[in-house]
Amino acid sequence: MKKKIIIVFSALFIFLLLGVGHVYYHQEDMLFRKAALPDNYAFSFEEPFEELFFETEAGARINALYFTAEKPKGAVIYFHGRGGNLSGNWGRVSKEFTSRGYDLFIMDYRGFGKSRGKLSERALCHDADYCYNYISTRYPENQIVIYGRSLGTGIATYVASHNDPKNLILESPYFSILDLTPRQLPYLPRFLIPMLLKYHFRTDQWIVRVDSPIHIFHGTEDELVPFDSSTRLLKLIKEKRNASLISIENGKHNHLRFHPTYQKVLDQILQ
Repeated sequence: MKKKIIIVFSALFIFLLLGVGHVYYHQEDMLFRKAALPDNYAFSFEEPFEELFFETEAGARINALYFTAEKPKGAVIYFHGRGGNLSGNWGRVSKEFTSRGYDLFIMDYRGFGKSRGKLSERALCHDADYCYNYISTRYPENQIVIYGRSLGTGIATYVASHNDPKNLILESPYFSILDLTPRQLPYLPRFLIPMLLKYHFRTDQWIVRVDSPIHIFHGTEDELVPFDSSTRLLKLIKEKRNASLISIENGKHNHLRFHPTYQKVLDQILQ
């Protein structure tokens, strides 16, 4: 009996060790779903746009698209989720903002699309700041809206935490990657997670330093980022900030923009 117990515990330990090793060495592929594009790829959208490149630091090049409104009253800087690249349906997404009188700026992270360079949390935050500063040369901060979706919500919150945009809009935000990981990988010992993960994205720490109005959209049936991530973020700031949580009933992680509640509230925020 004692021998069987030893064998079981040994097997569990080996399983845990393999799981920890897998997460450590493959965490970037698990967190990001990078899709590169060749340098000569030609974007094609029905909406007017400009393609931009930024050398944010040595060895790093960021590719971005800039969609223009007919009579712009400001610009939205959009930080997208963990997958795809700028070759997707951004022409249709841009209409959500250009039709409401805002230009739309959206960048690809390093390793996505035509953006190049070594990826890290520091690099993502640095590139995001660089792009925000670029838009600040076109518009004053009181005409700039920062929008983050899914993975991009942490980056958007980071940028807003030390700038003064007109609004911060978060769609399906996470409390932090440190908080989200054990929910998705419950076999990992919690005490190992801060040491194991290279990306922490502390939305919970950054959001309390945001002075701008904050608007959070989240589907109540989100299957990737639990809805309570947003309720907990709101709890951190509701006493100190102009903040609101817009619950999308039965909404999943994707396609919230098709919901009438989303459209109505986005109208209120931008118009």
